[in-house]
Amino acid sequence: MNPLNFAILDYVALPIFVLRPDPEGRPVYAFWNRAAERLGARPREEVLGHTAREVYEGAFGEAAYRRHMEVMATRTAQTYDLLLDLDGSATEVQTTLSPILGHDDHIIVIVGTSTIVTPIRAAQQKDIETLARVERARREMEQYLAFAAHDLRAPMRRILGLSELIRDELPEDATEAREIADLMSEVSEKAQDLIGEVLDFSEASNAEERIESFELHLLCRDIFTVLDPRGQHDLDAQEIRLTADRTALQIILRNLVDNALKHAGKDRVRVRVRTDATNEGLDILVEDNGKGLPGGTLDFLDGKPFEYGHGFGLLGLRRLLGMRKGKLSATQPEGGGSVFRVHLPGTRLA
Repeated sequence: MNPLNFAILDYVALPIFVLRPDPEGRPVYAFWNRAAERLGARPREEVLGHTAREVYEGAFGEAAYRRHMEVMATRTAQTYDLLLDLDGSATEVQTTLSPILGHDDHIIVIVGTSTIVTPIRAAQQKDIETLARVERARREMEQYLAFAAHDLRAPMRRILGLSELIRDELPEDATEAREIADLMSEVSEKAQDLIGEVLDFSEASNAEERIESFELHLLCRDIFTVLDPRGQHDLDAQEIRLTADRTALQIILRNLVDNALKHAGKDRVRVRVRTDATNEGLDILVEDNGKGLPGGTLDFLDGKPFEYGHGFGLLGLRRLLGMRKGKLSATQPEGGGSVFRVHLPGTRLA
């Protein structure tokens, strides 16, 4: 094959070379474009008709020659990375070899293209280091947020206790003072709810993944006992054994059941936890008969930016599931109430 047939490759900026088998079956350079000359720091006159082992001394030449022989033997394309000594510094070069076969399935030529990937690797490493710094800063911020929320709980409880004490000690005709005491109690309770949501967000964001087998209804029974110790509500869970990320599911169910009880607008709420088989596996449904979802919740769960009012708890759950490639969605049935659907990859029947 005449090397002049490849002359057009000199107009390509990417280093390109062509190998062909010599009479002894060794892959020798049949063409070496100008970009390859610049990369290899060798004129084509010193390269053509020689093997990589002859062109490059040492480990680089041996490794390149071995790759060339592998493509000759397998007749399949191959991509590999090697360190080339350029101007006294090690440079990582990525090369792709593509064999061209004749009608008899024998190799006519092998076309090789090379790219210097050292700057790409450096940029990737810089991106990794930047992401690591951002992640550390995020974790530190969330940790500080959790500590601050935890420390605020005690004074908020004290304010609530003081407001109740003041209200109890007021005379019956102290209407205005009683209204102020009631307002203090209301503000304190709302502040405690917000603090609880911040702590839920922190817990959900930092939960470690751990797959295990457990009974769904027993997990829910513990959650129901904590959230409804007096049994004022109608809470129930499907009796089924699952294999899933138990810690994550416990955090998710506790948040969803707690939200259902807090925001239902009823003295007695019905909450059902059950499973639903889908094409993607097994989902967990949390259904309630409350007053429905606050405005914007469906858009938020669909991926829209967080806005105040959606609740830090839901933000934490969305992040927890996102880290596990899961999803939290919700619907509002025509008869009222809400249905949350939890898709947690790896959840299945035990």
